[in-house]
Amino acid sequence: MYVLENNRLKVNVAAPGEVYDGSRFDWTGFITQITLDDVVTFCVPERLEKGVGTGGIGLSNEFGIDQPLGYEGIKKGQQFPKIGVGLLTKDSESDYDFFRRYDVTPAKFHVSYTHSSITFDAEAHNDNGYGFHLNKEISLLDGHVVIRYTLKNTGDESFKTSEYAHNFIGINDETVNENYQLTLPKMNHLEVAVGTIKQTNQQLTWPVVPDGDFYAHIDLNEKSAPYNWELYHTEIKAGVRDLTCFTPQKMALWGRNHVVSPEVFIDIDLTPGETKTWERRYQFYRN
Repeated sequence: MYVLENNRLKVNVAAPGEVYDGSRFDWTGFITQITLDDVVTFCVPERLEKGVGTGGIGLSNEFGIDQPLGYEGIKKGQQFPKIGVGLLTKDSESDYDFFRRYDVTPAKFHVSYTHSSITFDAEAHNDNGYGFHLNKEISLLDGHVVIRYTLKNTGDESFKTSEYAHNFIGINDETVNENYQLTLPKMNHLEVAVGTIKQTNQQLTWPVVPDGDFYAHIDLNEKSAPYNWELYHTEIKAGVRDLTCFTPQKMALWGRNHVVSPEVFIDIDLTPGETKTWERRYQFYRN
């Protein structure tokens, strides 16, 4: 486990495969806990029940949740790349399922570490012309965590996919209720698919503790706003803002009674040799 620290934040970052070795989430920059001013914690597991869920914790990101690289063009028993993970083995002729745990041949990883920043490199290639090199740098600036991605298509085939951060957040492990406020300044429309969420203008709250999953699709406009989303706890008087500045492909919201997980997606479309760079920035604060 690596620990990044400055005068405000302490951030725990797992080494590739140390805490998580599944086939869904990116193994690089797996942030398991963020502590602000030695008082407020923000990261929780995807599920509290042992052996349930897909193993996400804290700031877990994923590539290709519904656009796996080269999956459709290979046969059962062959491998396809999962960016940030390695090569996954196709185990049936059915559609790709991110909930399924596929056998993993880990990518080649390299880590460079200082007390306030860490850089991961990961690369993998399959026999069907798909390959990637991912560079991810995590750095701290006062109350901010900055995650910078550089992804290169190192294969012979073009690919289209997406990336998002799952953001498993529970402020000081508090139960999700009316004390949580999620503000979305760019929201056009909220479509709740599962559960109960109260909407007042651009703010969402939970008047009743969820008794299972909640899930919503969020339509965002492109107007200028100081942040994409802000999750605040009214009793603890602390929160986190997503200051990411790229134009989102889409946004979703998932959670349970212990976790609120806003998810902002980015489109990726790379020809062979092409590189894409983007950044996610989080501000952690107390009033």
